[in-house]
Amino acid sequence: MDRTARQQLARELCQRLAAQPGMVVAVAGMLEPPTPLTDFDPLEVLAVVESAVTRLHHSFIVQSLPVTIHTIAAAELTEVMCAPDLRWPQWLGWLAALQPLIGNGQKVNEWLAQASALAELDFYRSILPHLPQLVFGAYGELRAAAARRHERDAVLLVPALLTELHTALCLINRRWPSQRCFAGIGESFSFPLQPRDWPQLAAELLNAHQLDEIVRVAGTLVANYWQLLVRCSLTIESHQTTATAPL
Repeated sequence: MDRTARQQLARELCQRLAAQPGMVVAVAGMLEPPTPLTDFDPLEVLAVVESAVTRLHHSFIVQSLPVTIHTIAAAELTEVMCAPDLRWPQWLGWLAALQPLIGNGQKVNEWLAQASALAELDFYRSILPHLPQLVFGAYGELRAAAARRHERDAVLLVPALLTELHTALCLINRRWPSQRCFAGIGESFSFPLQPRDWPQLAAELLNAHQLDEIVRVAGTLVANYWQLLVRCSLTIESHQTTATAPL
């Protein structure tokens, strides 16, 4: 299915969404697909709505094409922009890739400008409590797989670790991704704030297939990431007793 046909299909879906009772669409359209476009690329639609219903998610197949519709309320989107959390890279990345088909397309630029205008100190203060959810858990799973000598599990955990590290770097650098998969990780190789030897270690970890090598490279990468957090004054709290844990 070519780009024009995809746009028409996306427009029809957006119009159907806007016609639902109680649904007020601020802007909706198609997310820019990867290039070069192939017949296998799924169709993704993003709708920002003024109604109170949030996080509607639809997935189905039309004319052999996998379709996903992401829906977010404008109020929730504003919350993500003013108080960033782990959703920030994904939603802002989708917003930046949106080709508006219905509604007020100018709102997209206004939202992106609003997201960029948040003061740096406020941004970092907001993301800090969420950073422990990234990287460390995936690394712990990888080390656990290695301790059990489950080599295949460790290999499968490598992309999860790299994806979470990429999300963390997007947050630390206050940048949303414009590419997907390894191309998105490749974007972060030029970020001003990154772990030491990030491009080399990411490639080395992806190419590693022996368990000991995976553990060695992953350990170096996570240690370098920890040093980056220290350099950025993003102190991850570590507690010795449950009494001081932030519950």
